Amino acid sequence: MKKFVKDFALRGMIAAGFGPLILVSIYLGLQLSGIIISIPTSQVNLNIISSLILAFIAGGISAIFNVEKISLGVATLIDAIVIYLDYLIIYLINNWIKAQFIPLLIFTFVYIIGYLII
Repeated sequence: MKKFVKDFALRGMIAAGFGPLILVSIYLGLQLSGIIISIPTSQVNLNIISSLILAFIAGGISAIFNVEKISLGVATLIDAIVIYLDYLIIYLINNWIKAQFIPLLIFTFVYIIGYLII
């Protein structure tokens, strides 16, 4: 268990560095397209922290594949569920998707297809 937690934390910290980089790229694209001119500091702070958390969890959960007592199928299922919930919760907190049936259904469908492709 200690090895899993250590591996999770290491992988999470490596991945977390990319969260803000991706966020800045998205904001730059929105700014260049004229969609966003300025963003309140509180929103920027929330988005930076949540993107760090999202990337930390998504990167860290890959440590599940190194747990010898878990089969590849179970590890894949755990990985898929944790990443789905991670993305869903962060997206809802930041209002990146609406908390309505159709947007959630589309998000779930796109996530499943994307996960299966990867």
